[in-house]
Amino acid sequence: MDAHTTLRNAVKLGGSLLVTYVIGFGLQMLVPRMLGVESFGKYNWASNTSTAFFILSALGLDVYIRKEVAVRREHASEFFAGTLLLQGVLAVVLLGAMYAVMRLDGQPSEVLSLVLLLGVYQFLFRLNAILAAVLHAHEKVDGLSVAHILMKCIWGFGLALALWLGAPLPWLAAPFILAELFKAGLLFHLTRRHAGLRMNLDVRATGTALLAALPFFINDAVIATNGRVDSMLLGFIGNTTETGYYGAVWGIAGLTMLLSPILSWVLLPMMSRAASSPEESTRILRRGLEGIFSLSVPVTLALALGAETWVHLLIGKDYLPAAPVLRLLAPVFVLTYVATVCASWLMAANRTWTVTRTSIMSAALNLVLNLVLIRAFLAWRGPTGGASATATSLAICETLVTLILVYAIGSRAWDSRSLAVLGKTLGTCAAVTAVHLLLGRFGLDSRDLTRGLARMGVDGIVYLSLILLTGAVRTDEVLGLVRQVRNRRKPQSSSSEPPPSSEARAA
Repeated sequence: MDAHTTLRNAVKLGGSLLVTYVIGFGLQMLVPRMLGVESFGKYNWASNTSTAFFILSALGLDVYIRKEVAVRREHASEFFAGTLLLQGVLAVVLLGAMYAVMRLDGQPSEVLSLVLLLGVYQFLFRLNAILAAVLHAHEKVDGLSVAHILMKCIWGFGLALALWLGAPLPWLAAPFILAELFKAGLLFHLTRRHAGLRMNLDVRATGTALLAALPFFINDAVIATNGRVDSMLLGFIGNTTETGYYGAVWGIAGLTMLLSPILSWVLLPMMSRAASSPEESTRILRRGLEGIFSLSVPVTLALALGAETWVHLLIGKDYLPAAPVLRLLAPVFVLTYVATVCASWLMAANRTWTVTRTSIMSAALNLVLNLVLIRAFLAWRGPTGGASATATSLAICETLVTLILVYAIGSRAWDSRSLAVLGKTLGTCAAVTAVHLLLGRFGLDSRDLTRGLARMGVDGIVYLSLILLTGAVRTDEVLGLVRQVRNRRKPQSSSSEPPPSSEARAA
């Protein structure tokens, strides 16, 4: 696969994700408003609890497939049926475990039912992630992009209808299950058609694949705990109001993670293929880090500086006490992007256990910090204190992970150009922050929605002006990239052969 095909696939996936994010974001802002802090806290806690339990069913197969099936196209058929059977057994065990824990904790029946139904959704969601990984590895993403959009439409319409009808909490899980069932049926068809996926039960091949996927499983499971296990602990140690505040602003902060799935789907297979060429691998790493930093920093800065404005605008005045939590969460996502790129490079270089050990350390530290800080912050800050403690714990852990992974790569992670971009971007951020604080002294208070939006508008103009003046973003390269994606490879005019089909070009 060449760079043109990689870029086209990234654009296709990005386009479908943009559509699904618009739908998802709209509902993510609507749900807190319509449920209120207390009911949304129950909903958010149930969602994160089911996710935390079903992390164990992921098995690391989606990451393993993107790395190995990208270079061994028939490999998925050797283990898929066996792992699917194992995942089904695990789902039954995990549903039973969740039921027992919820009963012992004395959770009300509506929360118990919601957790179990969301557990069913989690099983289907993880199955679809594996099927999608097979298509990513085979570079067949057209149908997958359509599946993303259709699934999100089913989910979005169903959830909006349930909210409008005032349905009980357990009914909010129904749209998720229906959407994933539809997507599973479509992806089974696509993987059989485009990837030749077969249901061959081979116990030995299944065991070999699971063992090889173990470091990916551990790393993926630990990463998936971010915002999930800590939110579950927040509900147990604190209360559902705290999880409501935390979940609502987490939804806003999650805006910055639009590119995260594309990085996982495209970058690891691309780096795996380039692993045999140290120069190419290093080039992809450096330019990837440079690009992701340039894209994520302005969004993160806007969230941090305008926390009160965004909370007021997107989820309402009732959640304004949680604005400081959003400010704490905002920098986490830049760090997550950098860590994702570094982890992909290390995995492609067969240094998966370096990533896995770092993730285990982070998960253990995050658990300890939450257990120590939640009660202390609740006593210190009162309402939203527990949410602030959870956000602080996550920020500390993500900082350490990023530093460790960058250190593990060493000087290959940067060159003079990327260091210059880093310095210019950070200098621009400092200048914009100074302007933002100065505007506050002149009466543009972020707690007033109109003035807050005006303040953010000025911040945006200053950032864009400085970033272009300093050359932190190279407009010639951005325009060149757009032209490359738009002008797909064209057949020679002198050739008598018909132009290749879209499937042939994607191969």
